[in-house]
Amino acid sequence: MTFTHIHDFVFYLMGASLLLAFYVIIERSIFYFSTLRESRQVADFVQSHLHDKSLHAEIISFFDRHKSPPARALCEVVRALQEKRNQEQAEYTVQAIYVEKQPALHTHLWILDTVITLSPLMGLLGTILGIIDAFTSLSSGNVAADPSAVSRGIGTALYATGFGIFIALFAMLFFNYFTSRAERIASQIKLISLKLLASH
Repeated sequence: MTFTHIHDFVFYLMGASLLLAFYVIIERSIFYFSTLRESRQVADFVQSHLHDKSLHAEIISFFDRHKSPPARALCEVVRALQEKRNQEQAEYTVQAIYVEKQPALHTHLWILDTVITLSPLMGLLGTILGIIDAFTSLSSGNVAADPSAVSRGIGTALYATGFGIFIALFAMLFFNYFTSRAERIASQIKLISLKLLASH
């Protein structure tokens, strides 16, 4: 296997990383959009029915079939309150539910984080391999009469760095955006749970 083949392999690997980042971005975009929409629905429902005596039963019947973390957290808090726990136990329960829902909000984000870290390194590796290949060809005398061939080889090698940096920047934009969405949803979960706890 020549340096050219290894260089091409690095490019294919970066292309696969970009496709993987696209998959995560699409999946997380759908998740955060639907979760934030449902989170607002949960918050509005609790706020408008906060002093309703039958609030607990209404929450269970209305949100029990929902799968989003805010809806699931709300139903679990209601069930904990229905067990007639004291205030301290209820507060610990709310904290436990809040912590339990955190992993669902950050699912697959580690993939984007890995792509952000590895893409520039793979680009740099591709560049180094391409330059080594170009200078190896030059030293062998095969392109002594055509210096432009070496220039083209180095130029192609530098594309690897540019491509790697582009992938990292692209993934970083969405990683930061998704992290902020996850924190916002987590805050809404805690706020809704505490409001419900305070009204109990």
